[in-house]
Amino acid sequence: MLKSRLLLLSTLALAATSVAHAELADVRKRGELRVVMSGEYPPFSQPAPDGSLTGFDADVAREIAKRLGVRARLIKAEFPSIIAGLQAGQFDIAVASQSKTPERERAVDFLSRPYYYDGLQLVVPANSSARSLAGLGGKPVAVAQGTVFEKFLRDRKYTNVVTYSGEQEIFLALNAGRAAGMITTRTVGSVAIKNGQKLKLAGPVLLQDNPYITLGKNQPQLKAAVEKAMASMRADGTMKRLSLKYLGSDITVPAK
Repeated sequence: MLKSRLLLLSTLALAATSVAHAELADVRKRGELRVVMSGEYPPFSQPAPDGSLTGFDADVAREIAKRLGVRARLIKAEFPSIIAGLQAGQFDIAVASQSKTPERERAVDFLSRPYYYDGLQLVVPANSSARSLAGLGGKPVAVAQGTVFEKFLRDRKYTNVVTYSGEQEIFLALNAGRAAGMITTRTVGSVAIKNGQKLKLAGPVLLQDNPYITLGKNQPQLKAAVEKAMASMRADGTMKRLSLKYLGSDITVPAK
């Protein structure tokens, strides 16, 4: 029984590595770029009233597709499933605020530089006196599942971690008192506060976080085309414009 299970796992692993990913010619022939994001990470990606996806990541994705000469098909997926979907060839690229980790680098390809620069931040209800994780006294801290935020807490042996599918659920949990704080990015926390959430940033940035656009392995032509599109978007001010529109500041260049 054990031998058969190991054989099945080996077969699945081999199948995963042999998937034929779409290359640039395939994307252009299809006429669309399949771009995945969580859709639950405002102001980067979230549902619009008409059911489409909106936000910084969504508009960056649309602009990349435009510069590749195709339309963008934005696909919402739970964050932990995004890398597996890229590996399986279900998506062409991910514009999903993914941080670079050794585990992810083994699974997917990253573009050569981050597309924005941010930092991990503890966010607490506005009436909280906590200024640090220690100040929460072991109370529940909420994070999105499968993120570097969750890894940050696990690595530091924080024992009361509550996971959710995305930031929108976490804000509801904080407002309902089911969590004493959350780990997200400074930008996400700042924009939520600006938009009326009764929260506050607690203490300084905990860790620098510089997300990348990712794609499946062995797609050199598509990767080069997306790199070129991103370079032109930086050069002509598109990235700065979108950052100011959705995030309130330009975080597409490193802070001085």
